[in-house]
Parts: sequence; structure tokens; C-alpha cells
Amino acid sequence: MRVVRLILFIIVLGLLLVSVRQFMNGYDDWQQAQIAEEAYRAEIRKLEAERDLLQERVEMLKSDTLTKERLARKRLGYVRPGELKFKVVKPDAVE
Repeated sequence: MRVVRLILFIIVLGLLLVSVRQFMNGYDDWQQAQIAEEAYRAEIRKLEAERDLLQERVEMLKSDTLTKERLARKRLGYVRPGELKFKVVKPDAVE
């Protein structure tokens, strides 16, 4: 009877050890998933802020004539009638 109890105790102890090990592996995976989730949430917040900034810029381009004029002058080189446009050229660029 003692031998049977000893064998059962060893089996239960082995199962308990295996269960604890499996739990710890699962816990480590859960912790890594939590870290990854927080990183994704931070990236989402960053992208949302960038999106909001771009939406604000789009609205300015749609409605603000001063912004449109600045953009046309800077990117397209537009000038108003009567204005003179000067282009500064670096000396090393001329050959």
C-alpha cells in the first residue's frame, strides 16, 4: 500500500511540475504579447497624430488662400504680376 501511495505521489508531483512549467511558458508568452501590444498601441497613437496633422494640412490647403499662395510660390515658382523673381545660384553650381 505504501508503494502505491509513493508511486501515486510521484505521478502527481510529476504532473504538478509539468503543469507549473506549462503555466510559466504560457505566462512568458503572455508577457511578450503584452509588450508587443503596447508597442502596437504606441505606433497607432503616433500614426493617428500624423493622420490628424495631415488632415489639418489638407483642410488648410482646401480653405486657406494664403496657404495655397505660399505653396504655389514655393513649389511652382509663381509670382504675382509686377513682382520680380530672383534665383540665387551657387557659384560652384555654374559651369
